[in-house]
Amino acid sequence: MPDASTLPYLYLAPDLQRVGAFADAALAATTERHHLRLAVPPLVTADAAAELSRPGAEGVVFELASGLPSDRQLELLGAARRAGRRAWVYWPNEEAVECVDDERLESLRQHVSRVRWLKRVCMPIDHAVTRWNRVPTALRWIYRGEFPVRRSDIEVAFIQAAMRAQPLPLTDLSGAAVYLRCDYWNTTDDDARARDVAASLGRVSRSVVWLTPTRDQQLDASRVRQVVLDRPRRHSDEDALVLAPTHYTPLVKAACQAAAPAYLYERLTAGQSAGAYTSQALRIPYIVEYPGGDGLLRGALGGKPPFYPELYARAQEFALRQATIVVVDSTAIRDELVARGIDAARIVTAPPGADVAAAIETALAAGRQAAARAASIETGDAYKDQVQNQWNQNPVGSQHARESQPHTIEWFREVERHRYGVYAPWMPEVMEFAAHRGEDVLEIGGGIGTDLAQFAANGARVTDLDLAAGHLQLAEENFRLRGLAGRFIHHDAESLPFADASFDLVYSNGVLHHTPNTTAVVREIRRVLRPGGRVIVMLYAEDSFHYWRKQVWMFGVKDGLLDRMSMGEIMSSKVERSANEAKPLVKVYTPARAAALFREFEDVAIVHRQLEAFELPDSLRRWRPQIERRFGWNLIVKARRPR
Repeated sequence: MPDASTLPYLYLAPDLQRVGAFADAALAATTERHHLRLAVPPLVTADAAAELSRPGAEGVVFELASGLPSDRQLELLGAARRAGRRAWVYWPNEEAVECVDDERLESLRQHVSRVRWLKRVCMPIDHAVTRWNRVPTALRWIYRGEFPVRRSDIEVAFIQAAMRAQPLPLTDLSGAAVYLRCDYWNTTDDDARARDVAASLGRVSRSVVWLTPTRDQQLDASRVRQVVLDRPRRHSDEDALVLAPTHYTPLVKAACQAAAPAYLYERLTAGQSAGAYTSQALRIPYIVEYPGGDGLLRGALGGKPPFYPELYARAQEFALRQATIVVVDSTAIRDELVARGIDAARIVTAPPGADVAAAIETALAAGRQAAARAASIETGDAYKDQVQNQWNQNPVGSQHARESQPHTIEWFREVERHRYGVYAPWMPEVMEFAAHRGEDVLEIGGGIGTDLAQFAANGARVTDLDLAAGHLQLAEENFRLRGLAGRFIHHDAESLPFADASFDLVYSNGVLHHTPNTTAVVREIRRVLRPGGRVIVMLYAEDSFHYWRKQVWMFGVKDGLLDRMSMGEIMSSKVERSANEAKPLVKVYTPARAAALFREFEDVAIVHRQLEAFELPDSLRRWRPQIERRFGWNLIVKARRPR
């Protein structure tokens, strides 16, 4: 094969009528999705089919203007493959390139065909449902005899929002700030605590905008700018209290979009969630001043027993879990929050008269020091940097520990209970946690050590290698609290720091599809396995219910993202739960694509797993085990290194 740097390529732009000679050494080695900025050659008008038929070109690069190729591009990709040429698709806005072999070409054809069907058949149905959901609440109440407050709908909305809640990173208070209050029932401006907090924030922040339902005359002379929010039209009963977020949320979002604050500070009030929703939607770091559960209800209800206690509790939980910092004025309230599972590192105690901004800055400084200790590996690869950013900030599985204090054995066990009891009951048996006593086991990307602890507890000698330093620290802590032994190594899996034939089993669950050169990792796995040693790997599955229903239909078609970005970019933004702006690489595999990865192994077996009941319509839930084995989101590959 000639030297890669001299190979001639054709470069085809979206209209397929401008073609130029193209060469790039990086393309010759590209086998999967990579970041690559191509120097586009001078374009000349030509006939694409004629150019493809000319001898001399070793491959062709197709630039895409949307997420998927057009019918004409698919036709030309097929022609290039039939002519024995290499082919790539390139998204210039994403600086991403993918190699197209025959299997990937068939996958692209299926995507184009199914997306066309979804737009033709499912989109009209969805529009009809959406129009019904937008019928005014009062009309639906008249038609169906419903009450204005639909408890179950509001509670489900809070539960779903709390499941998505994650504190957003905040480094200091020097930027612009928005101070929010939604207690429209409070008609007095005699609130010294609020004024002290606003003044404290004003001393360290560039500017402060005060969003309040009641103007404070004593603040007019300060540098705090007040914006008075209209009271809800309905404001005289407890129904109005729990419905108020539907009135305030769009107002607060609009104000924050105009002010562009570096953070949002809210004095939390009973049943109100506009600040938390705005933080989540606009990705604004959120600071909550929490007076305690009794204090919230006492201020709103004047001592009367609540009619909607469950809704107040859900609103509190959502706000507290979304908050980067929770400000309290006593150790008693702090202890209350810690007992509820709120991380003590996020709680700042500022007694009456204390400088609130100074107390917050002290907590943020401690957070910066902890982040500095979690050093990153210099990889020189943008995708890998995103992976480190993602999991240093968002420990995998931690969002499911809602009852326990972080950094305790019960917190790790709560993550474990959810993983094997709710999320994936199939995992202990399929992943063979109890079958490798006395063996040397390497896990690539061990997260917080949940799976690796199962191997260790069953007698294996274990090693954890992870690109994310934050994960490694938590995994070491997990093992220490359990009294287990293990090695923990901060390194890149594309070049494993182990001698040949070092392990009996290499295990990796949900990691290899995040690394750019998965082929290199599989090659390294084979190298470090002993002859006859086994590999167990989980990859995300393309032919899965989750991928087609959520990623392609909901995000790609329904939200229109496929009109401007690739499925790879959509998944990088949507698949992994994120509390920051990280967009780790996410790839999906078909069984054929996965088998090709492990073609140098023997006894290759591939199965589907992972489908939770809530993902299916009620009518299909009794068939969940059968559907999971055909359309599960996880593709588990088991193979053996030849003896």
